[in-house]
Amino acid sequence: MRNTFFVLLLCLGFTYASAQDVYTSSGKPGYKKQMKKKKKGYDPDKLIIGGGITFNFGDGFLAAGLSPIVGYRITDHFSAGVGAGYLYSQYRDPGISSKLFTYREHIVYPSLWTRYFVYKNLFVSAIGEYDLIFQKAPGYDNMGNLTTLSATFNNTCIFLGGGYKFPLGGRVSMLLDVQYDVLQGKNSPYPMGFPTLVHFGFVAGL
Repeated sequence: MRNTFFVLLLCLGFTYASAQDVYTSSGKPGYKKQMKKKKKGYDPDKLIIGGGITFNFGDGFLAAGLSPIVGYRITDHFSAGVGAGYLYSQYRDPGISSKLFTYREHIVYPSLWTRYFVYKNLFVSAIGEYDLIFQKAPGYDNMGNLTTLSATFNNTCIFLGGGYKFPLGGRVSMLLDVQYDVLQGKNSPYPMGFPTLVHFGFVAGL
């Protein structure tokens, strides 16, 4: 029994990396990164924190989840980090009220991610993700009676793609990232075809 919900995730995320302002002789801030000697070891100015929220519903369907991330800007062009996500989905036939006809799915997905700017605001990206999938769906027991059956699956994804950073003014930009799962495992919770993931995110300080 497998009835994975194929959900195209449109994640709205916010990523933050701090940068110091330079103050002019008039005392007003100028939006430039302060020129200073490179720090050795950990630099908190290069920390990236963010995440995404998923919420969709209608006609007996509901999907909701969170996907926080944390990372580090290793060079001016290259960043990497880790993430963790959770997604809950359920579907019920609108014409049937019995809870036995409700499909439910929980997905927990830790991940590793990287992003490299190849030319100005154009970047390539990669995500390695491991999905733990827990399902409950209608089925029949050994006596032929309708009941709720449970199943657990796992899946590995490797997303490759790229995107563009759109400056919005000051130190704030929007990221558009389109990626494709090159593995397309048989238990993948993502739809077949291109694209499998589309991310919109807002960044500050990069």
